[in-house]
Amino acid sequence: MGRQKITIGPDDFLAWGKLVKTWATGRNYVGHEITEASPVPTGDELAPNFPKPRSFGEFWDQCGRAGVGLFFDDEKKTPVPRNDGIGLIVIQADADAYVLRLPPQEILLEHEGRFMASGGEYKLPPFYGRIFGGPANPTMPPNAGEVDTKVKRMTIHAERVGEYTLNTCG
Repeated sequence: MGRQKITIGPDDFLAWGKLVKTWATGRNYVGHEITEASPVPTGDELAPNFPKPRSFGEFWDQCGRAGVGLFFDDEKKTPVPRNDGIGLIVIQADADAYVLRLPPQEILLEHEGRFMASGGEYKLPPFYGRIFGGPANPTMPPNAGEVDTKVKRMTIHAERVGEYTLNTCG
């Protein structure tokens, strides 16, 4: 069997999303506290604390500094070691290019088998329970009467960007 897919800790989606947004924009979302008055960082860092990583070791180090745990997506959630011969390719297109990233065939097939064997249960990250106000069910409507705030929107946005990048681009 080939290399396992790498995933993050179940409570790390906000930290992961902020790290991804930092790499994509050059602005320090990791060190930025989301508030109503300042929901996003406003300027680029001259000497970035989290520059786009150029090696797996840099990626691993930055994830650790940002509070993101890296695990193999196996049933045991085995931690990913820093030096395991894993390469890293960072791809960032501009707005005029479309990048279609296909998953490795063996990982896709392994996940299909795991999904089919689980009785059709599709597990969403734990933050969906907060969004849906109960069990994470992708067909549930939003909670009525909830106040929409910049903090909630930016927190959810960072989590979704992280999840999308992890599952679709990674």
